[in-house]
Amino acid sequence: MMPFALKFPGLMQRIESDWYGQRAGFPVLWSLEVFDDRLEFQFESGAPAVCEEAEGFVAGLWQKDVGEIFLIAQDGRYQEFNLSPTGAWWSARFRGYRDQECECPCPSVRTTASRSRAGWRAQLSVSCSEIIEWDRFQITAILGGRYFSTGRCEGEPDFHRF
Repeated sequence: MMPFALKFPGLMQRIESDWYGQRAGFPVLWSLEVFDDRLEFQFESGAPAVCEEAEGFVAGLWQKDVGEIFLIAQDGRYQEFNLSPTGAWWSARFRGYRDQECECPCPSVRTTASRSRAGWRAQLSVSCSEIIEWDRFQITAILGGRYFSTGRCEGEPDFHRF
């Protein structure tokens, strides 16, 4: 699945600024690890959540606050996971740039979430058997209408460019 060791598995990493280089002004944290044949993704925002009350597999989560992970294969295929402040989630596989192959309501997905006036935290766990073979990843987020990414931030926001 993953031909490399994650640099800091399980440790919270920080995204310091938004797509346009403006300081976040609040914590934007994430962690990723593969443990016991499961991919574990955690996302945390130090800003109050902007979200619909939703549970389970829900399309369109990116229209409000969301933490995202893109798992990217060498051949350009990728799988996207969205995670909302409520624990609702969505996933799809893509053949290439924005060429969606299918939605993936992975039966093994488990999520947890908590919210307060000070921010939110959500976790997603999925069996490695339900994700594509990947060799790199990108973490992204939409928070209060602002765009954040661990990847390339050029031009207008587009998380599907790697």
